[in-house]
Amino acid sequence: KELIYQYFELAERKRNLQYIKRTHNRELSRLVMLKMGYEVQVPKFMERFKVGENFIWLSNDRQRKHQDMVIYSYPYTDKNTFTLEYLNAKRDSVMKANIPGGPEGSYMGREDSWPETFTEINFNGKYAVEIRGLWEMKGDMMGGPYVSITRLDEQNQRIVTAEIFIYAPEEDKRNLLKHNEAALYTLKLPGEFKHNEQ
Repeated sequence: KELIYQYFELAERKRNLQYIKRTHNRELSRLVMLKMGYEVQVPKFMERFKVGENFIWLSNDRQRKHQDMVIYSYPYTDKNTFTLEYLNAKRDSVMKANIPGGPEGSYMGREDSWPETFTEINFNGKYAVEIRGLWEMKGDMMGGPYVSITRLDEQNQRIVTAEIFIYAPEEDKRNLLKHNEAALYTLKLPGEFKHNEQ
């Protein structure tokens, strides 16, 4: 049963990847390379961005079917980095600093009552971890699903997280999530790309 499920998951991701590679937003993809030093193919409908310290937020910025991607990095200093507890704590601090809500004092966090899934994965021959969970705007009424992938930038000894999250109240979010999730698998770190590819 699990093998059959994985087969269909991979086939769907491959189809989404083919579409993203043909249609991605080249301007924002170049911006990620310029500001972060990483290559990723940003979905074409993401047109807004915000740059912070070792952080970039990309978004379609719509009221309904809000679709976002963030990429952030920080020094690799702890051998226990690749644990759910460590990565959750780091995510909370990064999102609180960079993604405020509408009401004063509100900010993006995790939905604590819903347990995340933490999976070690093979990312093109490299170790990575995938986390799936729910986010919520603390002090506001927004929330939805998210998926993140975290890897080690070996050349620069930095941890790199790429995440997508969705806000689409009263709508089925599965297809939105799967399409955006595929973009995470285009992430390349130094040593994995040529600078003139974008």
